Amino acid sequence: MKIKTLQIRNFRNIESIDLSCEEGIHFIHGQNGQGKTTVLESIYILSNLRSFRDSDLAAVLKYGETAGQVKGVFEIDPGTRAELRVDLQKTLQRFEKRAYVNHKLTRSAADYYGVKLQHSPIQFHAINLNPTSTDLIRGEPALRRNYFNQVISSQNPQYMNNLRRYQKFVDQKNALLKDEAKGDFSLLKILNEGIITEGAKVLSERLNYLSKLVNPVHQFLENIAPKQHRVILGYKSRKTLHFTGHFELPSSKFLEEILHQEILENGHLERIRKSSLVGPHRDDFVFKVQNENSALESWLDLVDVGSQGEIRSFLLALKLAELEEFKNETGVQPVLLIDDFSSELDANRRGFLLNYLKDSGLQIFVTSTDDLTHHLQMQDGLRGKDIRIDGGKIIV
Repeated sequence: MKIKTLQIRNFRNIESIDLSCEEGIHFIHGQNGQGKTTVLESIYILSNLRSFRDSDLAAVLKYGETAGQVKGVFEIDPGTRAELRVDLQKTLQRFEKRAYVNHKLTRSAADYYGVKLQHSPIQFHAINLNPTSTDLIRGEPALRRNYFNQVISSQNPQYMNNLRRYQKFVDQKNALLKDEAKGDFSLLKILNEGIITEGAKVLSERLNYLSKLVNPVHQFLENIAPKQHRVILGYKSRKTLHFTGHFELPSSKFLEEILHQEILENGHLERIRKSSLVGPHRDDFVFKVQNENSALESWLDLVDVGSQGEIRSFLLALKLAELEEFKNETGVQPVLLIDDFSSELDANRRGFLLNYLKDSGLQIFVTSTDDLTHHLQMQDGLRGKDIRIDGGKIIV
C-alpha cells in the first residue's frame, strides 16, 4: 500500500506541509536542519506510532505548540480512498497519542498494528534505513532490544501483547523487591511464574525471527561485500548463547526451564540489588564473526573486530533482510525510508543499494543534500520526484 497524500502539522520545524506522493522514489533534499528528516519521521510515526529519532514522542511537537498531526491518505482502488492519522497533544498534565484508522480511534498500538495490517484495506508499513549509522551495532544492548521488539511487533501484534504482559510482571517484581517492609515471597513466586511463562513466549518469538533472517542476511552480505566474513546472528541471555540457524530452535518448555533455573540461581542477588536480573529485558542480540586465529572454532563480536565498512555492510544487509522478511510474512510491500543517503558509502555498497532501489518496485523516500540528489539523478540514473525543503516548507 502506497501513500497518495501526506499531511504534516506542527512537527518539529514544520508548521504545515501537504505532499502529493507518487509511485517510486521521492528525493527530499535541501540544506541541513530544514525539515527533510522530519518528513521521513512523520511517515515512520504513521506506521509505527513511534519516532526513529526520539524515544520521547512529545519531542516531535513543534516548539511552542500543544498539538500536532500526521495524516496519510491511501488509494485502495480508483475512486476509493482510506486514511491513517496520528494526533499528538500535550497539556500541563500529560501527553496523549491517538491513532485512527479510517477516522476510528484504535485502543492500543497492538490494535493499530493489527487493524492496519490485517483487518482493513490499508496494509501499510514503513521501514527506516540510515546506511551510515552504526549505533545498532556499537550501542548499548537496550538499543538492540528496542529495535528487534519494534521489528517483530510490526509484523506480529501478538508479540507486542506478550511483551507488554511480560514487562508488567517485571515492573511488579521490581516494585516488590524495592519494598523491604512487605517481603511477600508468596507474591514473588507468582510474579516469577508470570515472568517465566510470558518471558518464554518473548524468547521464542525473538529466536524464531532471528532464524528467518539468517539466510537473507547472508545472501545480501555476499552481494554487498563478497570478501567479507559471514556474520552469525546470536542471542545472548544471562548464561546461554544461541546461534540461530545452526541449531534447532528450543521449545517453549525448554525456554521456561532455562528461565526458571536462572531465576532460582539469581534470587538472592536480585533481593540484594532490588531488581529483576533475569529475562528478555536483560538479554542482548549479538553479531559474531569466526576467529581465524584460533585452532578451535570460536567467535568474536563484530563490534570488536569489524571495520567501519564491514559493520555498515552488515547493517545494510540486516535492514534489507528485515524488509524482505516483512514482505514474506505479511504479503505487504512496505514503504522504504532512507535517511541521509550519504556519499560516505563506498562504491560497492552504494552501487548495490542503488541497483536494489531501481529494481525494488517500492515506494521510497530518500533524504540527501542538493548536490548528492543531483548526482544520484544525473550520474547514477536514479529517477524520481524532486521535493526541495527549506525552512520547513516545500519549495516549488
